[in-house]
Amino acid sequence: MEESQLHIVDLKSKDMLRKIENGIVYGLPVLLQDVLEELDPALEPVLAKALIKVGNREVLRLGDKELDYNKDFKLYITTKLANPHYTPEVSTKTTIINFAVKQQGLEAQLLGIVVQKEQPTLERQKADLTLRVAAGKQKLVDLEDEILRLLSEAEGSLLENETLVDTLQQSKLTSDEVTRQLNEAEETEIKIDAKREEFRPAAIRSSIAYFVLDDMGRVDPMYQFSLDAYVDLFNQSMDKSRTSPKNITGTERCRQINVAHTLSVYQYTCRGLFERDKLLFALQLCLRIMTSENKVPKQEFDFLCYGGAGIERADQRPNPCPEWIDAGAWDNITALDSIPACMGIASAFEQGQRDWRAWFTSSEPEETPLPGDWENKVTEMQRICIIRALRLDRVLFCASRFVRLNLGPQFADPPPFDLRAIFQSSNHRTPLIFVLSPGVDPTAQVKSLANDLSTNVDICALGQGQAPVAMSLMNLGLRSGSWVFLANCHLMLSWMPELEKRIAEYCAMTEDMPHAPHCDFRLWLSASPSPKFPIAILQRGIKMTTEPPRGLRANMLKLYNLVGEEQFGRCQQRLKYQRLLFSLCWFHALLLERRKFKSLGFNVPYEFNESDYSICHDLVIVFLDEYPDETPSMNLNCPFGTCVFFSII
Repeated sequence: MEESQLHIVDLKSKDMLRKIENGIVYGLPVLLQDVLEELDPALEPVLAKALIKVGNREVLRLGDKELDYNKDFKLYITTKLANPHYTPEVSTKTTIINFAVKQQGLEAQLLGIVVQKEQPTLERQKADLTLRVAAGKQKLVDLEDEILRLLSEAEGSLLENETLVDTLQQSKLTSDEVTRQLNEAEETEIKIDAKREEFRPAAIRSSIAYFVLDDMGRVDPMYQFSLDAYVDLFNQSMDKSRTSPKNITGTERCRQINVAHTLSVYQYTCRGLFERDKLLFALQLCLRIMTSENKVPKQEFDFLCYGGAGIERADQRPNPCPEWIDAGAWDNITALDSIPACMGIASAFEQGQRDWRAWFTSSEPEETPLPGDWENKVTEMQRICIIRALRLDRVLFCASRFVRLNLGPQFADPPPFDLRAIFQSSNHRTPLIFVLSPGVDPTAQVKSLANDLSTNVDICALGQGQAPVAMSLMNLGLRSGSWVFLANCHLMLSWMPELEKRIAEYCAMTEDMPHAPHCDFRLWLSASPSPKFPIAILQRGIKMTTEPPRGLRANMLKLYNLVGEEQFGRCQQRLKYQRLLFSLCWFHALLLERRKFKSLGFNVPYEFNESDYSICHDLVIVFLDEYPDETPSMNLNCPFGTCVFFSII
């Protein structure tokens, strides 16, 4: 809109005020981008339009300068915050416009991408028709304007004006021809739209998945995902899903895309989520998909979220089993009884107290059949509601079962952490970000991967005075193609905007530029969760959590992935090493899982981390190589049990 005259600045730019001053004086538009909820106080006179009349001049005082105000000046301000809260002083002085993408708009955009990929000829016809219709309508408007101009300029009798009569006749012929072309184009467009609609289910599913991702930012500030990266993932999913011949129906092709893309979104997202949030994401994804297919009634979903809150106990049916159903659980049952599909469940407790108590006291009520005919009456969603009403402690297990049955077993078991696979999905413009957990240090994993790939990695632990060192290492890596690992970014949040700007600079460079980044360059970052971490870096990068996964199987897979090819072939006693490695992984996974029992698991809580495992792994290799004739069991038990693990409990 403003074309080449627009000046772009941000709050960290050294010349921000100078460019705003030039815009005020010369009437140029200025874009202030990536602001947070607090603006620079120096902008207050600009926002308030605090103009002073000095003779015939309008003057704006900015800082210690008095500037002649040009009425053509415009100030645009943008933010990447999903739901910013500005003070009333800012809100009343500005016009706030919500430019966030909506589900219908994203659905239309993704539909165009799907059709462009699957039926490129159809999409080209759609684009050409849109241009032709727009040009035809504009031509009709131009003809009307020309006729009105001639009529306004005509003198004397209109019938004697030959130019006007000829123009009217020619306009009528042209108008009839354009109208005919428009009618044909609109009929063709209806046929094309009908063909495009075959692929709409894929666009609907993918738009739903994006907004589930977007909502995860409310759970943790580090869960930020960009639309551009999501569209790239969608294109990759379409390419991977093409397993059948091209002559399949649109419905079958949409099914393939939906299956592949939903799984890709789950796997892509899970590697950047903490363990406590992975089931939440899978359940939210499952419920949103089922809601779009009208498989989840709103009343049941509301009950799952809020339970029996707000029940009037004065009008409530008496509790028939007060010895094992408390007042809160009976409130839930009363609220559940008001849902049409579960009507009569309250009276069922009066009639079958023994059966319901046996179900209530079972160790796995989500797997135990419900009493009477309720097992055959309820859906899986209604089963979760019953579990939520009586056994709140089993809701997570029931939710996992619900996801497994409706989306598939692969959505209930998060994929194991594989750093090599994550690296292969990155490029030199994509930062790789470790979201740290207590007691976890990913430095050893990055070093191991660099050794396996014969790549140099420069490590800088951020802290006071380390900004020049970090920037120097980045510049060197961009030129030479080495890796740079900036650890503990949360300790230098004040420097993060400069890092964000440097990343944006080299990402904007094309390959033919003289200082373009080397294709082998990788930027690794690690940071604890912080709401002040730059959103732009999080959206541009690939996020990874480093906490141990849940479950013995998942923990063992992760521990095996920590052992590279070179380490696996280091030990000369191959068979003994493999058996002891399995025993070590099993033992370490058991210790990690035992932590969930808290004081019943260990007297003193301790975060067993990968360093403990790595030390024991190296000791296994050392002792096996030193004692090739026999397995040194006692020598291994002492450092493992006494020194490394149990000395700290």
